[in-house]
Amino acid sequence: MTKAFHLFGLSHLVALMVAALLIIFGLHWLQTLNDQRYERRVRFWLAFLIVLQLVGYRLIFLMQGSFQLGYDLPLHLCGLSEILIIIYLLRPEQRLFDLLYYFVFAGAALGPLIPDLQEDFPAVRYFAMFVPHALMVFILLYLLIVRRQRPSPRSYLQAFKMLNLWALCVAPFNYYLAGNYLFLRQPPEVNFGPVRWLPAWPWYLVVLEGFFLLLYRLCYQPFATAPALVRDEK
Repeated sequence: MTKAFHLFGLSHLVALMVAALLIIFGLHWLQTLNDQRYERRVRFWLAFLIVLQLVGYRLIFLMQGSFQLGYDLPLHLCGLSEILIIIYLLRPEQRLFDLLYYFVFAGAALGPLIPDLQEDFPAVRYFAMFVPHALMVFILLYLLIVRRQRPSPRSYLQAFKMLNLWALCVAPFNYYLAGNYLFLRQPPEVNFGPVRWLPAWPWYLVVLEGFFLLLYRLCYQPFATAPALVRDEK
């Protein structure tokens, strides 16, 4: 029988530490390959890894008979980010990077810290939670640190608008599939104080709106205080 996952328990902390070490090691290694001769090859293999885990975990769930239409479609922000990362790595475009910068740092980076996860190591869903999120953070840091990509001025407002537009697109899926994508029907089921203190539906959505707008603005702050870091708008 699968053990229950405990927030900030041993398996959670180990996953975070292993992910951090692998990200640091991977970034150091990719810095040694920071050459135009390797850039396209690196981007291809990173895109391949995202596709492999995006499809692979869902195939495993199907074979296990545990795939749920209301839970396992790539409709959460992290699933959307994975798809956008694949597109960006194959066809880099500044507007895509502007979205990825906020979606990954404010979504994929938060996911492993307070995961909506019930099954502990070594369940497949344990790995399906931590591997994709760590990989997305790694790729974004590669683009920022090694490839020197930068968000456009005031891009956090555009990312916030797109987040709300995506929520409007996802809402019908929640209704027809009895899902909770983007946590539009109820907050994540995590034993974490700030989440448990959220008001009832629909008022907690207003709180989350303000939280993500503030979080996106904080993500942009390093570039606001150092304008030379920001990529000029074309």
